Amino acid sequence: MDYSVICMNDISLRDYQQEAKEKIFSQWNHVDNVMYQMPTGTGKTRLFTSIIRDINVWGLRNNKKQRILIVAHRTELIDQIHNSLNKYHIPHGVIAGNLKRERNLKEAVQVASIQTITSSANRDIADSLNADFIIIDEAHHAVASTYKLLWKFYPEAKKLGVTATPWRMNGCGFSEVFDTLIPSMPISEFMEKGWLSPYQYYSIPSNSSIERSINSIKETDINGDYKTNALEKVLDNDSIRANLLQSYIQLAKGKKGIIYSISRTHSEHICSQYRNIGIKIVNIGSGTPAKIREQYVRDFKEGKIDIIVNIDIFSEGFDCPDIEFVQLARPTKSLVKYIQQVGRGLRKNGDKKCIILDNVGMYNRFGLPDADHPWVLYFEGSEETDKNSSKSSQTKYKDESDSERDLSEGNEQMVL
Repeated sequence: MDYSVICMNDISLRDYQQEAKEKIFSQWNHVDNVMYQMPTGTGKTRLFTSIIRDINVWGLRNNKKQRILIVAHRTELIDQIHNSLNKYHIPHGVIAGNLKRERNLKEAVQVASIQTITSSANRDIADSLNADFIIIDEAHHAVASTYKLLWKFYPEAKKLGVTATPWRMNGCGFSEVFDTLIPSMPISEFMEKGWLSPYQYYSIPSNSSIERSINSIKETDINGDYKTNALEKVLDNDSIRANLLQSYIQLAKGKKGIIYSISRTHSEHICSQYRNIGIKIVNIGSGTPAKIREQYVRDFKEGKIDIIVNIDIFSEGFDCPDIEFVQLARPTKSLVKYIQQVGRGLRKNGDKKCIILDNVGMYNRFGLPDADHPWVLYFEGSEETDKNSSKSSQTKYKDESDSERDLSEGNEQMVL
């Protein structure tokens, strides 16, 4: 069949979202597995909600019930998708351990956590879905063994993976699960057209003592990123935490923001220092009970909390457009983590200009948030592109004209 006929004009979409939708349906005429790259904050959930609606409408008009499965790996993402489908009046069930009250297997559209749908205990449920279409949110995770089961369970289904960052630390790419990548326009173009917020980026220079200390760390985890205990030894000390606090005071005080930390202990130390000067700050981690976490997020969105410190909880699936600053207190070797974290602050909200405080030199590794990355090469997978990922994305427009600031007892400087 011609999948392009399913695609309808949706006047509620932005022009680039409608164009993306048309490209995705068109590609399904040629391949089964499509990955779409779309920057954080540009509306990927809204995009695939429109795709789901089009498939539903086409099925009703042609008396062909189409079963659609949307898969994600985090509670925040499941909630976001669930809310979007409700907003646009698309009946659906939810297959996730924490949302059993929403389970309704009779609906043609199902939202599932990857952990629940691929559990051996739920194989009967997975088999009963007979999905015709599968949509995978944050699809840079799709090479994991659990996700690969979706290809085994539903070999005939058309699949769409959406992600801001089709990149793997090992450089192997995604061709083992997806047939093609459709890249969107670069982040810089989204900014020029007013769809993403502009920003001011402050980073420690490449020759700083902190940068040298980070570069001296040799211990890595199973994914190739820095080991947590090695980072704690180098960065969780009074002097470097003073850098965090001082840069916040001088450049972002009074603004609402997120700090990305190394560990629970590191988060608690940061919270203690910020609270000492009267900042309303909380720590959210994987061990934070769901109800407390939900309350903190509500309070944050309502302005009752100034800052949330987290390890990696809000790298994906956290939508709060009025975030005014992002502070990086944890270095990473992962381009995915970097882009996802700084992207939390780039959602458009009036004439906001986000402040990014890079206290660990991620600029020196990956360039600015709107640096242009060769996503197609990363998708295809190449040992050479992986080795050169940080160099290829390094921006050439460091601002030499702006002032350098002495920020702490450690005498580190932050450069705009």
